[in-house]
Order: sequence, then structure tokens, then C-alpha cells
Amino acid sequence: MAKMPCFGRLKKNSYLCSSMKERTLHTILDGFGKPELEDLATLLGRDVNPKTRKSQLVDQMDNYLKAEPRRWMSHLLERDVRLLKNLVHAGPEKIQYMDFADYPSLLEVTGIVESDDSDENYHKVWISREVYDIVSADIDKVIRSGEKSGQYELERVCLGYLNLYGILPTERFLDVVMEWYEQTQENPDYDRLSRMLAQSPLVKMYRYNDRWGDYVCSPCVENIDEIFSRREELKQRGFEKFTAAQAREAGSGAPYFTVGMKTQAGMQLEQMYRRVGYEGFELVKAQHDTWVEAQYTEGINDALFQPLIDSPLYPELDDDSWLACCEIVAQYADSIPKWVLCGRTAADTGLLKADWSIWKTRMREEKKAAEAASASEDYPHWTMPEPTITDGFATDLNSDFLPMGFAIPHVAPNDPCPCGSGLRYCRCHGKYLS
Repeated sequence: MAKMPCFGRLKKNSYLCSSMKERTLHTILDGFGKPELEDLATLLGRDVNPKTRKSQLVDQMDNYLKAEPRRWMSHLLERDVRLLKNLVHAGPEKIQYMDFADYPSLLEVTGIVESDDSDENYHKVWISREVYDIVSADIDKVIRSGEKSGQYELERVCLGYLNLYGILPTERFLDVVMEWYEQTQENPDYDRLSRMLAQSPLVKMYRYNDRWGDYVCSPCVENIDEIFSRREELKQRGFEKFTAAQAREAGSGAPYFTVGMKTQAGMQLEQMYRRVGYEGFELVKAQHDTWVEAQYTEGINDALFQPLIDSPLYPELDDDSWLACCEIVAQYADSIPKWVLCGRTAADTGLLKADWSIWKTRMREEKKAAEAASASEDYPHWTMPEPTITDGFATDLNSDFLPMGFAIPHVAPNDPCPCGSGLRYCRCHGKYLS
């Protein structure tokens, strides 16, 4: 498969600037070039004649989306289907507010789900009446079918292996998935597995063929060239082996993956984050952010410790407690599979180890500066007015979505964000403000 424009990585077409102004699916499709439309058709399970003119292809895709919603929704990633379900349950043209994820959903990028990122403090999503009428009757059936058929389970396992390795040659990727299949199925149907992989939207979006070879990568990987170059520089060959359970854990919860949380270092990290005040979605997000930053940690990496600095009880930590927390973060970072190391750990290889020693000298100055800034401000408590459009989603560990507000008042960093998300201000709207 040749390297193709990947909707999972593209920013939205400038034509798709969002507003509440009514736009039809036909208009949205017409905003893409022909190559992008052909890719979209492939992703959504529709065959395309390469000789078809763009205008005809737009008409064909418009008719396909309207006439066969169950078919094209079955070709979406689980994350996209569940996003669509939440928007359907909210209702047409009802704005919802999502947390910013590491990578966008296909539905947002294509414009099937409307979104607006014009304000860096808000990420708005909604569906039009037209899309609602098309998908509402079938969305729950599609999810039940994906669960029953094993499609979503296969997707989670594939995501897990990709999150553990970062990037895998396609041949090796197929081997590890086959090994998982043989371990978990009493009567393996290899033809069925091959068909499911061939139709997998994950494989279609994140498989490439270029100067590095034929490979599949995690959607969380931002710089493919950097990982390949560092592997060559560090002479990393071969890949670590992982169990099916490890892959399943690493691929669950898209897009907020957490890896290695059942290991001793992972459990210590979770317990420490709970002690410093994290709970619910904030806890999951802190674990996810720590895992992602740990992939890029070599020596000193301040961002690795940012979730700790943002924790509710950070100002109350004494020097010894703070350093103990930093050590736990560093030990976790050194214990998890690294993409550059082909799934091996910094602890096992001695490479890319985290250095937290700088905090021994910097910590007092950092805390004194933060305390001085906090003492100089007089933060009034503020009550969020009733939303004028929608209440948003309830915070839920099984949800990718957070309710976010309609205004950003002057709020103390550790006070609840007035948008009603349940997050503290410094971890919600306040994190985008200086």
C-alpha cells in the first residue's frame, strides 16, 4: 500500500471552518480534492473507479453516506462511533465541549461531525440535523455489532501493540496480531482475521510505505522520522515481546491511553497521583500525559513532571515529599516500553533514562516563585451562569468528553473550573492561559 494522505493526521481543510451556519454533506464533500475523496471512500468501505470525475465522486459519496449509514459507520474506528453516539444522544445542532486529545477523530477532520477550534480555550463539536437524521436510527446497532463481531476488540489489541512499539514493520505487526489471535481463540479462523485486518480503519489510516519501508504506527506518534532515526543512531534491532493482556491494556481507552499501570512502577505512579489529589478523568489524563512525555524523555524533561506540578496538592508538598514524587515519575518513565527502543525499557537498556536530579536544586526556587505569585493575587470565587445551549456530557471515566463552559473568569488555579467540568481550573480552561 502506497503512503497516502492520512485523515487521522490531517488538519481540517481550510474550507471546513466551522460555524453554526447550515452546511450540507454535499457541500462538505465538495470542499475536498479528488485524492482526499478517494481516500475517504476507501476508509468508509466504498469502491471507487479512479476514472470517475470529482463532481461525480462527490455525488456518489453523498448518496452513499445517506443511503447506507450502517455500512459506512461499521468502517469507523470505535472512538469515532462512540463520539457520534454521544452527539446523537445530545441531539442535532447541540454544541458539546470536548477535551483536547492528542490526535483528531476522522469524523471531525472530514466535517461529518462539525467542530470549532477557533478559540484555543474551547473545542466545540456538534452534528447537523442532516447527519442526525442519517445516523440516529442505526448508531446503537453499529456499536452492538462491533462489540459482538470482535471488531472493536481486535482494534484495541492492534492499538495496544502499536502503543507499546510506536512503529512496527507491517510484517511484524501482522505476526504479533496473529500470535494474539492464536492465544485467545479456541478455533482460529485465519481467513476471517485477514478480512478484518484488511478492512480495519486503523490499518488503512496508519499504514505507510515510504523510505523507511512498509510499516504501521501508533496514532499517538507525531514524528515518524525522528523515531526511525533514533533507532538507527542507538542501533536498536529486534522487538520486545508482550502478552495479549499487555496489548489489551495499552489499547483501551482511546484516545487517552495509559500504559504499564498494572506494573509495580505504574501502580506506584497511580497511588502517588491519587495522594496529590488526582481522581476521575483528571487521574486518567495525568497518567496518559506522563506516558506520552516518557516516550520523549532523555535526561532532563520538565514536561514529564508537569502533571505533578499541576496536581491539586502540589503547593502543600514539603521538600522530601516532592522529591519522592519526582522519583516515582522518573522510575515509571524508565520502566515503560519506549518507541525508540522498539518496546524495550530505559531501565533494561540504560538508554533514554529520565534525570530528575535537577529538581533537587530547582524545586525550592520553583515552589517559592509559585507561592509568591499565588499570594499576590486575590482570586474571587465565581459561579458559572446557566449555559445557554446545552449542559454537555457528564464527566465519566468511560467517556472521552468533558463539559466545558461558555466564559473564562478570573479563578484561582486550584478552584473548580467554573465551566462545570469537575476539573480544577489549572487543568481545564486555565491551562491555556498564562
